[in-house]
Amino acid sequence: MRRRAVSTGLAPAVLAVALFLPADVPVIALPVGTDGAASTEEITRAVTAEQLEGHLRAFQDAADAHGGNRAAGTAGYGASVDHVVERLRAAGYRPRVQAFTFPSDEEHDDHDDDHDDDHGEGPAAEPRVTYNVLADTATGDPASTVLVGAHLDSVPESPGLNDNGSGAAGVLAVAEALAGTDTRNRVRFAWWGAEEVNYNGADHYVSDLRANDPGAFDDIALYLNLDMIGSPNYGRFIYDGDASGGGWHDDSVEAPAGSKAIEVAFTGYFESVAMAVEEVPLDDGSDHLVFAGAGIPVGGLFTGDTGEKTRRQADRYGGEAGVDYDPCYHSACDDLGNVDLQVVEQMSDATAAVVLGFASSAIVDGAPLHPPDGWPDRGMLEAPGSGRTWVLAVGVVAAMLVAAGLVARRRARRRR
Repeated sequence: MRRRAVSTGLAPAVLAVALFLPADVPVIALPVGTDGAASTEEITRAVTAEQLEGHLRAFQDAADAHGGNRAAGTAGYGASVDHVVERLRAAGYRPRVQAFTFPSDEEHDDHDDDHDDDHGEGPAAEPRVTYNVLADTATGDPASTVLVGAHLDSVPESPGLNDNGSGAAGVLAVAEALAGTDTRNRVRFAWWGAEEVNYNGADHYVSDLRANDPGAFDDIALYLNLDMIGSPNYGRFIYDGDASGGGWHDDSVEAPAGSKAIEVAFTGYFESVAMAVEEVPLDDGSDHLVFAGAGIPVGGLFTGDTGEKTRRQADRYGGEAGVDYDPCYHSACDDLGNVDLQVVEQMSDATAAVVLGFASSAIVDGAPLHPPDGWPDRGMLEAPGSGRTWVLAVGVVAAMLVAAGLVARRRARRRR
């Protein structure tokens, strides 16, 4: 994660969608898509701690074999790319490796020995080549693409297992879990290079689409980002989609319309499994800021970097008050022992559930048609005479459909 705010100049949307959650009845799964689609229970069960640990170990091995880091433009990063591509192919995807150049940065200058390798990198003080990895589901409407990503690179001083091997492993595990699932909307998984150098990978992807395939850019319905989801002294944080959680660090940064819907979807999931969460400002720097700057609704998950955990947070999540969420942030000790595997699995499960929900929303010509298959009638929300209110997580569905409508309006404005 690189802390740097990006100004969007767009107005935030306020989306009032209430979440109703069952008090003493089983949690209803997120919507099923077309025939053959998974349920929330199935997809979260498919994301396992063993699977996540395997990806994290591969990233640790990549760093150990190549100078102790996985920075963009190094052999350690190339080995990380190789692992992601190999696992995607094994799951049935057809990954695309997108090469791009990024400017030399003084923070890389002490690592010249890593730069001359079979992945095409050049010596420090020159522009370097590095890579994004992209993979699409085989089914789903490409005109409504759900984009899910994490940066794959570390800083040169660190193997980067929490920052951001954790997020990269989470996205990969979700991709594996969703493989073979029929969805209404296309899902695209992304692993960005050079996030630690001014978000270069995500910026290249967005700039390239806007310049060379604007239709494909307009097809992106929303972007979900995972960055540092395994902090050892963690909090569970959802990016704040409407500044309701106390505003931004930077007053010039505003969330594109539809970002609140993503926040609502994540909140609904965590409430349904009785896990405490809280909001974090959306401008806490990572790749999602590039998409926010381009007007695409954004959201995601985070477990903290620098900054001390409060007593209240320690009471909510466990851990130690007065200590940084990640004491090894951007340091050599950010290795596998610095990652809380339990919270990585929790955040990855949440991502899998929300991705499935957005991917399964019925969207026709860019606009919502009806709630996804399998959802009970809204009349079931109240049970007259029962002495209680029947509660159901309809807020997630409503959020998805509202987001779809906002995307349709954004496209209409672009056409004009």
